[in-house]
Amino acid sequence: MKTIIKLNQNKFKNIFFSLVMMVIFIILAFMFKMINQAINGTSEWKEIFESQANLVNRTDLSWFANGKITTSFFTGPVGSKSFSEFNLLYSVNGGYIFLLPIFWDLLINWILIVGIAFIFGFIIYEFFKNNKMLKIKSISNQQDKFKKSNNVNEKARKINSKKRSKISEESATMFISKMEEKYEKELSEDEIEFEKDEKLSIAERSKIDGSDKISEKRYELQKYSNKLRSVSIEKNLSKKLQEVNLRNLTKRELITYMKKVKNEIAN
Repeated sequence: MKTIIKLNQNKFKNIFFSLVMMVIFIILAFMFKMINQAINGTSEWKEIFESQANLVNRTDLSWFANGKITTSFFTGPVGSKSFSEFNLLYSVNGGYIFLLPIFWDLLINWILIVGIAFIFGFIIYEFFKNNKMLKIKSISNQQDKFKKSNNVNEKARKINSKKRSKISEESATMFISKMEEKYEKELSEDEIEFEKDEKLSIAERSKIDGSDKISEKRYELQKYSNKLRSVSIEKNLSKKLQEVNLRNLTKRELITYMKKVKNEIAN
């Protein structure tokens, strides 16, 4: 979340800065247009423009105000033609003259166009760049979380595997014998089938089969049950013992399961 906020702040900061630069750029362009009119908008230049047949019909005569700034500064001496008027050398009185009023207006116009286009391009780039970075960051975070989750699960599996490997078949058998002796009365009462009733939850079955009377922690019972299930697989005991889901068994059902495995090993 902090990364997203930071990226958004940077994006809007850069876009705002670009817009400010655009405004400043436009203001500077207008200022140079005013300067061009103030310096070159003289009656001498007006006479030269009027003497040229190619220019007289396109010339904005109000632009030539003898040093005064008028609203015509915006359009230039030949109006919109300033954008495409590249023929700047004209013959005047047997000589040639370079039309500075048009040249400066042409130069300012194109610098303004290129500058605004560049700033717009930068704004668009900044917008899509940050969105792409957010997407990449999001994917990267998801991948990191997935990797961390896998690492945690892998570590948990290794730890559980080590714990199970520390329990020998002999210790598991001794444990179930101890449980049988300790809970002989509870196990003999209301004998139930090994397969659980799927309509009842573990908590409900625990209240019925007397699991609440067993003081051992469930994880301890399942730890030894896991070992005996591994033994049943190694010794190829009945499929029923190999494929049982120990997570769905109550405490009493776990003891009953271990008892069945022990008895089948003995036989």
